Amino acid sequence: MKKLILILLMAGLIACLFIGCTPTVPSEGEGEGEGEGEEEVTRVVLVELFTQPGCSYCEIAEPIIEQLAGEYERNEVVFLEERAYGLYSLDEIRDRYEWYFTSSADRGTPNILFDGLNQRIHGSSSYASIKGKINLELGKDAKISITATRSSDSNTTTISGTIKNINSSTLDNLVINGMNYKNRGQTGLKYSVTDIFAEQEVEVSTLAPGDSYNFSFTLEDINWDGNNFHGVIFVQDADSSKKEVLQASYID
Repeated sequence: MKKLILILLMAGLIACLFIGCTPTVPSEGEGEGEGEGEEEVTRVVLVELFTQPGCSYCEIAEPIIEQLAGEYERNEVVFLEERAYGLYSLDEIRDRYEWYFTSSADRGTPNILFDGLNQRIHGSSSYASIKGKINLELGKDAKISITATRSSDSNTTTISGTIKNINSSTLDNLVINGMNYKNRGQTGLKYSVTDIFAEQEVEVSTLAPGDSYNFSFTLEDINWDGNNFHGVIFVQDADSSKKEVLQASYID
């Protein structure tokens, strides 16, 4: 029996020497390093809540927004509260509100916008309705990627980075913009916008698939860390009917 096993082993070795041993070829997609260096880009939703003091429906919407902000990561959804009128209102916020809504009849509060005018809730709202709009936007594919870094001292903050077209089609008439916000220590004002970078917004006339564009914002007389600011950079299709925010990126 032992002699037979030895004979078989010898026969196998001799066969390998003459005809070679055929290696196992990995099937397509199984190669080592598959997808190495590639990272899936997901869509980050920008939610803008426009409010004013003394608005009863705003007082309902604000705590819902704050509740939802605790349920999503900032690489999923960025929440902003923009005072269109009254205390903490800014010229930049009013200009943005009027840019969204040319008719004053559409500017009542609250107005909740999801990636621009892709989704909108005007007036009465609920947890379910707001969350439903967010999830609709989260379900869409990203067309743009954003990478950004911040450097700050006690007087100046610089936010710089790159946007890239990861869509299969050319994107036209884009605007790169940003905002910073802070917790004002009051109910409904945990994500209160303190500045919009409108004067420094960057216009990109066209961006072909795979192309990138660099940007930089310099904010003077601002102590970012000392005042516990947060921020967002976003890319918006300024000429589309929905004024769609294609991508957003949270800045710590």
